[in-house]
Amino acid sequence: MYIDNIAESVRLCAVNTDKFKTCRINVTMAMPLDGNVSARALVPFMLQRRCAEYPDFTAFNRAKDELYGATISAGVTKSGEAQVINFGLTAIDDRFALDGEEIGLKCAGLLTKLIFEPLTENGSFPPDIIEQEKRLLKEAIENEKNDKRRYAFTRCESVMFEDEAYSTNCLGTAEEAQSLTPDTVYAAWQDLLKRANVQITLVGSMKVQPVADMLRKKFNSIERDPVEIKTKFINSVSEPKYVSEEMTIKQGKLVIGMRTGMKDENDSAAAMRVAVDIFGGGPYSKLFSVVREKMSLCYYCSAAFFRAKGIVMVQSGIEDANEEKARDAILAQLNEVANGDFTDETLSFSVKALSDAVLGNNDTPETLAAWYSAQLLSEKLRTPEEYAGEIESVTKQQVVNAAKTIIPDTVFMLKSNGEVGDENAD
Repeated sequence: MYIDNIAESVRLCAVNTDKFKTCRINVTMAMPLDGNVSARALVPFMLQRRCAEYPDFTAFNRAKDELYGATISAGVTKSGEAQVINFGLTAIDDRFALDGEEIGLKCAGLLTKLIFEPLTENGSFPPDIIEQEKRLLKEAIENEKNDKRRYAFTRCESVMFEDEAYSTNCLGTAEEAQSLTPDTVYAAWQDLLKRANVQITLVGSMKVQPVADMLRKKFNSIERDPVEIKTKFINSVSEPKYVSEEMTIKQGKLVIGMRTGMKDENDSAAAMRVAVDIFGGGPYSKLFSVVREKMSLCYYCSAAFFRAKGIVMVQSGIEDANEEKARDAILAQLNEVANGDFTDETLSFSVKALSDAVLGNNDTPETLAAWYSAQLLSEKLRTPEEYAGEIESVTKQQVVNAAKTIIPDTVFMLKSNGEVGDENAD
């Protein structure tokens, strides 16, 4: 693995491999979850479709076709209290190009044009394009409410983290999206180039140095004043919060947000991941085998660990009448893990499943690039093999110790209002 800091807070990570028939290039940018979040969220979706050199659908598609049918994607997520913007490009690997053509370098050049040389009009972005992208962004935000499981999850987050940046939706709000103008989006694009923490991840057999030199020149040609991004870790809870809402649904949604006591994302992370998996991960987990299968209290019930924030979120689909029973059963299973009430066989199943999942990131150029891109804000990049090794070394006592620090913070219950609605509303 090749790592080079090509500009201030701009890191290039290259995994040179001839394992795949395609190559992958990711450009990942992180900003704090504050300010005009919707404006920054709109930027990657707009930039992935056009640039100054290729201003329309026909010209842009021709450029991708010349790169053997390269595909481009964009996305916005959050990691801890950072808004993460990602551009990705997949194309044929250099080994399969005709006449020794350096496809990887040309693909990196195309991504550079999209990000640094967008289509503009009168010193801003074209109004008709912004209106189109605003509509799409607003629809994406509003569609989250139509997915009742997703809605319950985000509402629990908004309550649990009401005084923390983590409560912010990485896409912003529909109201923010509606209020965007060409100038506010243009300012957000400029701010990204100036202040974002950036990582470029290359996977394939391409020559790295020409790509690094091109990107170094580009980033050093602009003003850079990178922002520091920190995530607040809270490891104590005074009194768990309870909030409920009613909606036209057939199946109740119970979400329980928990703190883990972690001081940062590296604090006993491997042991915590195993503990949460035994609690509510695979079919061997407590929530699946006991609460769902044995007690039949839930249609689904699982727990997820969010390392970058040090939290655990439990999601469950239940009958409204079973809310108290389900909540008590879920917390009882957490207590059992904290008491070491699980077999060595279960521990072995969990470690194997988690280790295999981590190593599975090596299977495609997209997943391998995503693995390293997700470490954008980490000082040291770790390979899948290194993290899998950490998981495999976790002991039962470490799992018990980690589980003991997990405490409920917020319970959110989405109940039926008694009205008959769309069968797909759940």
